[in-house]
Amino acid sequence: MRTRLSQVMSMGHAIVLALLAALAFSVPADAAGTIIPPDQLITNLFNEVTNRVQKDEAKVVADKTYLINIGNEILVPYVSFQTMAKQILGKNWRKISAEQQNRYTEAFRERVSTSIVNQYDPAKKYDLKVTGSRMNEAGDRAAVNSEVFERQTGKKYLISYKLFLEKKTNRWQVYDVAVEGVSVLQSFKTASAEDFKRNGIEYMIAQLQNGPATPPAAGAGNGK
Repeated sequence: MRTRLSQVMSMGHAIVLALLAALAFSVPADAAGTIIPPDQLITNLFNEVTNRVQKDEAKVVADKTYLINIGNEILVPYVSFQTMAKQILGKNWRKISAEQQNRYTEAFRERVSTSIVNQYDPAKKYDLKVTGSRMNEAGDRAAVNSEVFERQTGKKYLISYKLFLEKKTNRWQVYDVAVEGVSVLQSFKTASAEDFKRNGIEYMIAQLQNGPATPPAAGAGNGK
């Protein structure tokens, strides 16, 4: 599935790290019960992930798959990949079995992890600057805009984050990221709608797991 998402994932390892951190991280309220503002949260997330990768850089350089260990340790406990998978498939989520839902969710999680490994370049270092934020009237949705700079070249990437407030835990959680105006979830969703109609969920799972797959025979789409 060569979509705009593939273009996003090829923009640099720090961009991918920031993207995944935003999708996967959430930070609890402090001891006094104060909720961390969304713009501060984004800065904290970027710095924490960047610092951890730099701290373990020797291990990562020796084996890039160590990035997956970092993700499993720090990120996975704070993300519902099933929620993201449901958003990507939309109404088609209800058309597949629970077993297929689980396999699609796991394939999506592994695809994101693999993208981190493939795009990691220890020679590139980045800095992030939050440029603005806004919140809805209810105070439970927010958007944060930022700029990420490559230190060596000064090249700038525009990255925006969408967040919602998880009321049970009082945590802001990022549910989508747009790099240079390209939404990760929307990119997946746009391609997934057509893939589901033409080829079915098994083909989509195979694409996430293995890259481009051979389309099934005519009439084998949807949940098959």
